[in-house]
Amino acid sequence: MKNPKKITTDKENLIIDWGNDNNVKISFRHLRKNCPCASCMTEREHQSKDYIRIYNQDQIMLNKIEKVGNYALKLTWNDGHATGIYEYSFLKRLSNL
Repeated sequence: MKNPKKITTDKENLIIDWGNDNNVKISFRHLRKNCPCASCMTEREHQSKDYIRIYNQDQIMLNKIEKVGNYALKLTWNDGHATGIYEYSFLKRLSNL
C-alpha cells in the first residue's frame, strides 16, 4: 500500500495526498464517527441501526496528528480522546478509494 505523500487539514477535514493527483478530504466528523478504537467500536456494535450519535464541537475538532510507524495515524481530539489508530488502508476505505 502506498503511504500518503502529504497530510494536512483545513477547518473541518483531514486532507490526504496519496500521489498521482489523488487528493481526498475526510471530514473530522466522519473520522470521529468511525473511530477504530476498541471502545468506540464496542459502543457502535451495541447501538441500533437507527441510532444517530450527536457530537459536540470538542469531539470533532482535531488537536494533534501523529504518525504511527509507516502504516497509520494517531488522532488526538480536543476532548482528549486519542486511542484510535487510523491505518492508511482504513483511511482509504473511509475516503472510498
